[in-house]
Amino acid sequence: MAQGRIKQHKATAQEISKLFAIIERDLKDAKVEDVSLDRRFTIAYNAALQAGRALLAAGGYRTSGQAHHATVFQALRSLLDQEQHHLLDYMDDCRSKRNLAEYMGTEIASEQETEELVEEAKNFAELAKDLIRKNYPHLLTQK
Repeated sequence: MAQGRIKQHKATAQEISKLFAIIERDLKDAKVEDVSLDRRFTIAYNAALQAGRALLAAGGYRTSGQAHHATVFQALRSLLDQEQHHLLDYMDDCRSKRNLAEYMGTEIASEQETEELVEEAKNFAELAKDLIRKNYPHLLTQK
């Protein structure tokens, strides 16, 4: 918070529900084979980013200013156990690749990388939902 990139935030169940709806949509869209691998990669990355945002919001924070994608994964280090930090490192690597695919060119992501990210984003979203259910159950509506 010292750099102003993290602000305190009071999440609502509606906000968290919307973020998980985006995650569900993006994980489904990332598997559409008629879409380029780069686009599928960026969509899967967005699912992971939204899972991180949901967990951060549930913990009472939101990002502010520039580089908010990087800030989400950096800030989650204070909310996740040390053994889960490898996921944050992986997601940050995917953030860099996503930036290349989004702004620098085409044919950046391979099929293997894309499929791996879809699976890891799904696992990360499940982890986020489990942690929210355990620590902030009032923020998850029944489905």
